[in-house]
Amino acid sequence: MIKQMFKASLLAVGLSAASFSYADAVSDFYQGKTVSVVSPSGVGGSIYKYALLVSNHIGRHIPGNPEVVVEDRGGGGGKKAANYVQNAAPKSGVVIAELHPSSLVVPLIVEKPQFDFSKVNWLGSIAVRPYVGVVWNTVKDDRLEKMTGKEVTFASSGVGGSSYQYPFFLSQITGAKLKVIPGYKSGGKMNIAMEAGEVDGRGNYYEGFLSTNPDWVKDGKIKYVFRMGDDHPDLMDVPQASDYMKTESQKQMLNFLEGPLKIGQAFYVHGEVPADRLAALRKAFVDMINDPVFQEDAKKMKLVIRTRTPDQVAAAVKTVYATPKPVVDELQAMFKKK
Repeated sequence: MIKQMFKASLLAVGLSAASFSYADAVSDFYQGKTVSVVSPSGVGGSIYKYALLVSNHIGRHIPGNPEVVVEDRGGGGGKKAANYVQNAAPKSGVVIAELHPSSLVVPLIVEKPQFDFSKVNWLGSIAVRPYVGVVWNTVKDDRLEKMTGKEVTFASSGVGGSSYQYPFFLSQITGAKLKVIPGYKSGGKMNIAMEAGEVDGRGNYYEGFLSTNPDWVKDGKIKYVFRMGDDHPDLMDVPQASDYMKTESQKQMLNFLEGPLKIGQAFYVHGEVPADRLAALRKAFVDMINDPVFQEDAKKMKLVIRTRTPDQVAAAVKTVYATPKPVVDELQAMFKKK
């Protein structure tokens, strides 16, 4: 399946046989260098684990075999990492960044963005995953339509994160008494807060829970409130966010917010990285994904691999940025109520 989607066809990543004329120059550049894989989320969550997975394997597929390290720049739902990579980091090809999905849309609705994902160079995406809102098993109100009495609290990283935007949006659409509390620095800290009873629940990728807290899923320690993104056989009884959308405007707003879920855990480099190094990094990304050692490590880390090509990621980003202004304006007005 992985090989079918990310077939080692050079055309799939924009390469040709002529690209290999650059091999010596690229190898000379990377030899002895250190490449950083920037994680937009703190240690402990599944987003960080994907950055760690890539950092552990891509180096041996890059000409010159540079040392590769993971760099934690979590904060602000990915804004901190995006600002760094697009505005401050070296543009030479020694910085690879992971997209925090919420950083694609939230800056467009809560503030003037300081970065533009339509101008970066995508390497591809390694995981497209469904998103769920959950509460701890002791919480009685486990559906949005039931949250009419006591206020239910969700942990979040901040207004710029998916852990805030998705439950907040649904609370505004449904009228549910769901309060989203920002300030948690990582997914791991949100999980600790939920287990300790500091908050009732949180939003997260379903397979994030399978990766970091599989016993919660197996033992029924969490209850699913809503789901977003692609269908999953384990979640078919959980209400889709789209079930709550009653008007065309609401559906358009949801489509905008769900755009990042069609992209998943995508990786990119600065738009000014030289063409020969970009070609080498894209090939390295494909070779990494097709590497049995990488695939086995992903299984051990309980990380699902569902890939998208650079062109597929770029097309999804273009669709998000093409959302009609009235839809974005309506979301802006909604998020000002926070």
